Amino acid sequence: MMNKTKNQITINQYLRNQLGNAPILLQKYTQDKNNNEYLPRNIFKTVKKLIKDYLEGQRELRIVAIPGLRGVGKTTLLAQLFMDLYKQHPKNLLYISADQVVNILGYSLYDVFEEYQRILGTSLEALDKPVFIFIDEVHFDPKWTSILKMIYDKSKKVFIVCTGSSALALQSTADLARRVTFEPMYPMSFTEYMLLKTKYQASDNSIVHIKHPISGLKDQIKHALFQSKQAKDCFSQLQKLKNNVNKYWLGVDRLEIDNYIKFGSMPYSLTIKEQDRIYEVINETIDRIIEKDLPSLNKFDSNTIKRAKNVLFMAAGSNELSITGLAQSLEGISFNTLSDLFDSFEKAELLIRVYPYGTMYKTIRKASKYHFMSSAIRHTLLRITESGAFEINKGRYLEDIIVLTLYCEFGRTFGSPIFYDSTKGGADFILNLLNKKIAIEVGYGSKGTKQAQATLKKIKGVYGLVISDDNLALEDKIVKVPLKYFLMI
Repeated sequence: MMNKTKNQITINQYLRNQLGNAPILLQKYTQDKNNNEYLPRNIFKTVKKLIKDYLEGQRELRIVAIPGLRGVGKTTLLAQLFMDLYKQHPKNLLYISADQVVNILGYSLYDVFEEYQRILGTSLEALDKPVFIFIDEVHFDPKWTSILKMIYDKSKKVFIVCTGSSALALQSTADLARRVTFEPMYPMSFTEYMLLKTKYQASDNSIVHIKHPISGLKDQIKHALFQSKQAKDCFSQLQKLKNNVNKYWLGVDRLEIDNYIKFGSMPYSLTIKEQDRIYEVINETIDRIIEKDLPSLNKFDSNTIKRAKNVLFMAAGSNELSITGLAQSLEGISFNTLSDLFDSFEKAELLIRVYPYGTMYKTIRKASKYHFMSSAIRHTLLRITESGAFEINKGRYLEDIIVLTLYCEFGRTFGSPIFYDSTKGGADFILNLLNKKIAIEVGYGSKGTKQAQATLKKIKGVYGLVISDDNLALEDKIVKVPLKYFLMI
């Protein structure tokens, strides 16, 4: 009984501290060291509208889950949403970190909700006003799915916003999935990077022009690239968008593309001025994923955790990677352990796996390509061991960006349609959509169409895309797409 009472007091103290000091506690997540507020990312408006619709009774939705790679700004987003809601609803808001609750205090989310009801002085079922609960890194409680389902079924007055790794969607039960809206948070696109960067610059210099995306242009480019009936239609649609594309790029320094590839997809790069410090933070993010997220995703021993970064180094320097071959070259780490490790890298959204195109037997037997969710992470790893890593690996970085774009559009559904051609001289990617197959070749600088043509013929595809620095052009069934078009998606 003494232990139970002591535990209740401890969790009670934690929750009362969170409830009483939330604005002060969250300030460090919403402001830099000079008290300048971080600008919200695009997803902020999306989730804010979901909360607004709930308050106005326009929809039943009461749980929003935000999966994503560590470092893309999920904690900052939660803090910004909390502070925005706090202005109109200062009471009945709770912010907690599941990492703190589970790994530091030794409790569970169930303990939190039980004690929170005591503090409220009423059960969740009897609530007559909305309560908003923000849970960071919810996946650290292994029973989070059953607990959130229980809360959802208990009360229509509780609205939950939670963050975690991409495993949120994978771990979600069928019952919970019907009750949750998943809003993935990805590394920044080029246009989001430019918008936020110029907004920050304009706050210090009034003559800086904020680079807003041109309304509707992103969707028009996507439709042309992926929904055209044939190559000439794709080319024609892109040709019509040329003036607007050029309008957007007017005044944009070409070096911004390199900066974006090196570090710009990670939001903290916007407020850290020293490049070396940016890479330090990215490296710290990688270490934290290995030390904190991997153990929560799988039961790895300490030796595997210690070697995980070396495995990432090898993935960063490889075009195609066979886990079988890697296991043979690494002593003391088995095929099964490596397989689990790469599976966890995927769940943590460090890596995106691209299978070889072909039969199921072929996809298992052949090596996969592992692309990094952010080219900034690959570059940070490679620059540690390679002099001139950026110039040497530009092609790999660009492929990471192309894969991220395709993954955002098509890859999160069951059975990703993104593949690569494993035959020699084949295209970098194959997009296998329901009604068409598109071959995609990627290159930094000028790029020919030979590889895309070969793959297109092999897969009996509709048309191919060659993404490079060349001008927009049509060559038979291949559309040469300037990189500046693709970066606007």
